Amino acid sequence: MLSQIHDALRTLLFEEARLPEDQLDIRFGTPTGDWVSSLTRPTVNFFMHDITENVELRRMDQMTVQDRGRVVQHLAPRRINLRYLITVFFKAQTDDSGRDEWEVLWRVLAALMRHPDWPEEALPQAVRRLGLSVHGRVAQPDGPRTGELFSGLGLSLRPHLTYTLTVPLDLDVQQVSRLVLERDTSLNLVGDPQDSAAAVYSARSSWRVQSAAGAPLEGVLVTAGTGVQGYTDSAGMVTLDLPLSAAGSFTLQSPSGQAQQAEPDLETNILILS
Repeated sequence: MLSQIHDALRTLLFEEARLPEDQLDIRFGTPTGDWVSSLTRPTVNFFMHDITENVELRRMDQMTVQDRGRVVQHLAPRRINLRYLITVFFKAQTDDSGRDEWEVLWRVLAALMRHPDWPEEALPQAVRRLGLSVHGRVAQPDGPRTGELFSGLGLSLRPHLTYTLTVPLDLDVQQVSRLVLERDTSLNLVGDPQDSAAAVYSARSSWRVQSAAGAPLEGVLVTAGTGVQGYTDSAGMVTLDLPLSAAGSFTLQSPSGQAQQAEPDLETNILILS
């Protein structure tokens, strides 16, 4: 995820700050004296010096989805603050094209301020899949003591920016349980203690009809061996007056009239129509 975030940030800056990609680098190194001496081109550097959880945005709720006859609950992603020290290094304070370190730093500042929330097209695919945003704060007074950072790196204090990027972290924690697909209903007579038999009893079960590729199929006529019938809805689900214990083979008829036999998967209540 971090490498994707850095790639997306590099692309965003080249476009928004109008930096010449063929003449300038954007890197994410630790700017020690030796590292700076090794640079061969003007460089904007993002030094990530701190990683902490944003506890104010922590959520403990779970997202529930149905997957192949199971209920899958995913723990909500955590939000992580990435803190950067942004510096610009030229071999000389002004390059051959007349740009200087301060002008490049100013362009970077303007580009990051224009996008406190990253645009949708700039988000890495892994972030889009989570349905969350990436938020950035640049040049804010709540940053660390940057003088200590420069001292620790063995560098003299120089013009710089602080940048805090809040990104999602999927912990990939999930709980899987079987989807309840059978319901029993029993009504007993009141006032006749000697009659323990149920006056009314019904059992219903739900089934999912899907293609061999796993896509739900709508409008399929499902007929059980006992004769009960029903049509599937847009999610491929059909509910029949049939207990699971009585499930045998089924006849599936597609909307076009094609019919075939199907054996049920009693672990998932899935019927395949090929």
